[in-house]
Amino acid sequence: MKYSDKIFCEAFYELLRDRKIKLRSLAAKTNLHYSYFSKLSNRKNPPPIDTISNISNALEINPEYFIEYRLFKLNEKLKNKPEILEAVLNFTYGLDSKNELKVAEEKTTYEKEKAPGGKTGKN
Repeated sequence: MKYSDKIFCEAFYELLRDRKIKLRSLAAKTNLHYSYFSKLSNRKNPPPIDTISNISNALEINPEYFIEYRLFKLNEKLKNKPEILEAVLNFTYGLDSKNELKVAEEKTTYEKEKAPGGKTGKN
């Protein structure tokens, strides 16, 4: 299974929809109340990492499927090995600069159409 690049709530509900998983059955596997999953759809912030792991185990997927989990793991690694932080930043900046579009757009001006007789469209 590929990794998702969507925020947790979108990726989570996409999985539920695609696999036709009922909230109550997932609740039974996670020991979380089924209403909690409904609340996840309205949250902008992801659930705690332990909850993402719990849900992933119940769905039988790797927790790295969710971008928030991957970011958490990356953050942990960078905290534990600050000597690689600069290399990661340089690599990231290099990727970002390759994707920048440097296309000049042609400037256009807005001109009102003139009505017959040289008058503008306003009366």
